[in-house]
This record gives sequence, C-alpha cells and structure tokens, in this order.
Amino acid sequence: MTRVRNRRGEGVRLRAEMIEAATELLASPPEEALSLRAVARAVGVTPQSVYLHFADKQELVYAVVERLFQELDRVLDAADGGAETPFDRLRARCLAYCAWGLANPGHYQLLFDSPATSQMGTGYAGSPGAAVFAGLRGALEPCLSPGEDPHACAVAVWTFLHGNVVLRTGKPGFPWPSLDGLVDQVLASYRPG
Repeated sequence: MTRVRNRRGEGVRLRAEMIEAATELLASPPEEALSLRAVARAVGVTPQSVYLHFADKQELVYAVVERLFQELDRVLDAADGGAETPFDRLRARCLAYCAWGLANPGHYQLLFDSPATSQMGTGYAGSPGAAVFAGLRGALEPCLSPGEDPHACAVAVWTFLHGNVVLRTGKPGFPWPSLDGLVDQVLASYRPG
C-alpha cells in the first residue's frame, strides 16, 4: 500500500490511523495477529513510525481500548439525551449498550473478554471503562428506592446487559425473545409507580 506522506505537524492524524488499524486487527480473529509491524503494514508506514507514537504493543492496545470505551460512552450519552424521565433515560442507555455490543461483536469482545485487554494491568479506578459504568450507575440512581445499593444494582443491570450481548452473539440460533421486552422485564422494579 502506497501512503501519501503526512504534512509536517499532522502526526495526530497518523496516530489516529494507527489506533484504527490496531482496533480492526484486534477485533478480527486471531487477535495474536496484532503487532506493531502489522499496524505499520495496515497504515502503510514503517515500523519505526509506529514507535514514534507508541512505546510498545501494550500502549497501543490501551489506546484502542480507550478509544472504544469513549465511542461506547458517546453512543450511550446520545441515546439517553432525549429521554423525558429518569426511567426512560436508563432504558435508553441499556438498549443502546446492547445494540452497540451486538453491532460490534469483535470490539465488544476486545473490551470485555480478551486476553489482550485483561493483561493490561489496569484496575477499575481511572480505567477507560469506568466512565461507561459510571454513566449506567448515574442513570440508575434516580430510579432506585431508598435503601437500595446503587453500586450493587448497577452491577446487576450491567451483568444482565453483558450476558445478553455475549449470549446473543455466541448463540444466534437460540429463540431469543425481543431485547426490548427482556430489558423491560429486568428494569421493571426500577419503573416508577
């Protein structure tokens, strides 16, 4: 692939292209195919160019994960933006979460079920995924009854959402009920009155 050289000062664009190439490589089996050389080939630059932006493969994987979680967070924020009630906001976020995961199975697996990301050595606090969970918890809190634990409830809802994405992706031949109906059933206790 012949690549048109960036003009001076356009390194940010090249970095974004490298992250996009790595995202696609990681989301396509086998994920072991990711290397800095493979990214360089996909973008059409020398391997040394990749090292100017990323010290190693782990730093590149972190950039991919960070970008995907930011994308998911934007999708969820956009989904609940027009909601009239707190419950409608929560429901919209839940449906958007599942829709994104089902539309992007390779990316979803990379974020939540991949050795490449589980070996990054990051904890929860300050991680790229913390904002997505905080958004779910923030949408859920106004729907809770007094005394309910917001963290435990958010974990329960997220576990349900995650299970739906993983199982629907892995078992497409199963006679799944509608996602809207399942979400409504699980969220019924958070619906007001």
